Amino acid sequence: MGKGIFKYIFVIVVISLAIYTGFKLIKDDSLSNEENLDQTSKVSTIQKDLRLSIAELDTLNPILSNNRNVHEVSKVIYEPLVTLNENYKLEYCLAKEVVKQDDTTYIVKLRQGILWHDGSNFTQSDVHYTIDKIKDPNISSVYKDNLRYVAQYEEIDDYTFKLYLTQAVPFFEYSLTFPILSANYYGEDDFANTDKNAAPIGTGMFKIENVDGANIKLAKNDTYWDNSKKPMVEEIVIKLYSSMGEVYNAFKSGELDIITVTANNVEEYIGTLGYNRIEYKSRQYDFMSFNTSSEMFADASIRQAISKIIDKDAMVATCLGAGYVSSNFSLDMGNWLYTKDLTVIPNLDEARLILENAGWSYRNNSWIKDGRKLDINIIVNANNESRVRVTENIAEQLENFGIRVSVLQYSPERYADAINNRNYECIITGIECSFSPNISTYFGENNLANYSNDEIFDLMNKIENTTDDVVLYDSYKTIFDKYLEDVPYIGLYRNTDIVVYNQGLVGNISPNAFNLYHNIYKWYRQ
Repeated sequence: MGKGIFKYIFVIVVISLAIYTGFKLIKDDSLSNEENLDQTSKVSTIQKDLRLSIAELDTLNPILSNNRNVHEVSKVIYEPLVTLNENYKLEYCLAKEVVKQDDTTYIVKLRQGILWHDGSNFTQSDVHYTIDKIKDPNISSVYKDNLRYVAQYEEIDDYTFKLYLTQAVPFFEYSLTFPILSANYYGEDDFANTDKNAAPIGTGMFKIENVDGANIKLAKNDTYWDNSKKPMVEEIVIKLYSSMGEVYNAFKSGELDIITVTANNVEEYIGTLGYNRIEYKSRQYDFMSFNTSSEMFADASIRQAISKIIDKDAMVATCLGAGYVSSNFSLDMGNWLYTKDLTVIPNLDEARLILENAGWSYRNNSWIKDGRKLDINIIVNANNESRVRVTENIAEQLENFGIRVSVLQYSPERYADAINNRNYECIITGIECSFSPNISTYFGENNLANYSNDEIFDLMNKIENTTDDVVLYDSYKTIFDKYLEDVPYIGLYRNTDIVVYNQGLVGNISPNAFNLYHNIYKWYRQ
């Protein structure tokens, strides 16, 4: 009798534990999605879709498209070998390792078990196919420059390959950020003209489910390889428009959750109320380069003094206005290796002291040393109106301080010749900043300023041959210290872009010039 009761109680306990465990597993699975929610939200109150847009769609093939909106959206559908986070730091994606064998040879090892949206396996043959298409001289692609120095692709096995370069490329791993497409999906089709470009498959967390004349519907990829990134929403609806004007109107009407705009358009087209905005720095960066081998600017004190005279914030406000911010260096767009604030606060008293200590005297509204006046020439491209305005403003600031300036407006051809031959005292120029932290343009051999510093050259060689974050960080900090001392360049300004988003959109929204949709798996709307 006693044994029967104990047996009965034991069965009840086992069943109770099984029920509790099952309930807890279901609850924990629910919480795995709830943990990304805003504290004021519940799973039952969120909308399970996001609404994005593309204006003037050309093709959904990200290799072929020249449409900015397509490149933005493609980040959630297609994936690269390596990607970049919010601070432009390299992270592995489809690749699990990139090994530099020597200056021109790299071994890339791929993740295994990744599936294309059609269920087929991702292998190195897909990478080989994509690289061949990007390098095809008959195909135009925005990613061509990524592979400019790739000479040969060598297959090792299904998940390993080698790349041989024609020359050493600093931080080459950053070139591997182009999207990979499926070789089997395209087969023998004409890559540039096939109908398959209407909805190519990818490996990303969302897949194309349907395309019609008005919308592209993306569905959550249930077989996505990265289990740490489970999207809160089930689908993304990409609405198609014939112009950006239509996109602005749709956003104002509440039909879209997030769009990119220019500073000049944001208030004119969508007003000032009813949305949130994030302004981020773009890749377009303008700066002043001194020719440190010229007679005048071989003297570092003159360069230092000028850096203390120019008020960049005032210059931007007067000459450029909305859509621009003062900038100190190419990496200050948000790169994690911008290790030190290079802001130089205008200080005329310090500028005077620098020149006086270098032997200059201020007499009759001029700075004079050994009978010579401090007169300089600044070259600018006559066809670049914004740079001309900036140069004239800089000239005015310097002349108010007693430095006479001649602004030389060159034709584009003569300007390019001056740049190529380093035939200038001082020049206003600009670049589209690389996503990589490569700074050889400024400090490497044949740099724009003809600048030479043995310590910096040694550090440049060191950082080009290491992947150690600590070594990189410390090396960049030392380089920036020397940069502030020697002032071979003065950063001026850069463009900005703006993301505006509906107040009902919730999540960690942290766009940069590489990707607007960082952490999109945490987004939802309510």
